[in-house]
Amino acid sequence: MADLLTIVSAVAGFAPALALMFFTLKDYTYPAVQKPFFDDRKLFSFFALGIVLGMVLFAFESWGQTVSSDETLVLLILGFAAMECLMKLIILNFPRFQRKIDTAFYGLAMGLGISSTFTFATIYASAASLETVTAVEMIAFSLLGVQLVLLHGATTTFIGIGVARGEVNPYLAEAMLIHIAYNLLMVPFFMFEVFEPPLNFVGLIAASAVVVYAYVKVYRLSLPVLVQDSLKGYTKKATKVKK
Repeated sequence: MADLLTIVSAVAGFAPALALMFFTLKDYTYPAVQKPFFDDRKLFSFFALGIVLGMVLFAFESWGQTVSSDETLVLLILGFAAMECLMKLIILNFPRFQRKIDTAFYGLAMGLGISSTFTFATIYASAASLETVTAVEMIAFSLLGVQLVLLHGATTTFIGIGVARGEVNPYLAEAMLIHIAYNLLMVPFFMFEVFEPPLNFVGLIAASAVVVYAYVKVYRLSLPVLVQDSLKGYTKKATKVKK
């Protein structure tokens, strides 16, 4: 049972993260473009870093949940969101990554790396605490895994875009708002079971809508506009050199 649970949890954590990374980045690297917008080696280094960070965050937040109570619920929601976003900013905002377009893509890779192990550990720990896992609970766990992948992928990319543009504050604020909104919908409905089934599934659905919106915005708007602005800047520089 434990071995099967480990395999299922690992697949639930890593498969969506890797699939989403391929889906999102395929238009920004060879063969879609002749000159990729990022270095593959750095990309997977950030993904590996995210894998480690995901386990660290899970361990810290698991400890935080054990020492928290209903009275500190709001602090838990706000604190975890702020801590995670600031940690991501500290890593991505090193001088060598500032105002460089590839930082946004490395942010995506790091966020998906975080989500892979965080999701794996969350699903494993949640399922292992149950005597039996029903079909409904498996669906909930699967949705939770997809949520976490979209959440960390989107918020870390927003922060990376802010660093790439040299406009950290608005993008950091957007990432925090998304994370806080997600926590507000998930923590009371599931972690502390303030709302009992089936009402708690309202929180699951609403939280899913938040992270889907965030990732769609990253994929269809934020990243394409960043690339377009970068290409415009390159064209202007090239024109000046010719003159």
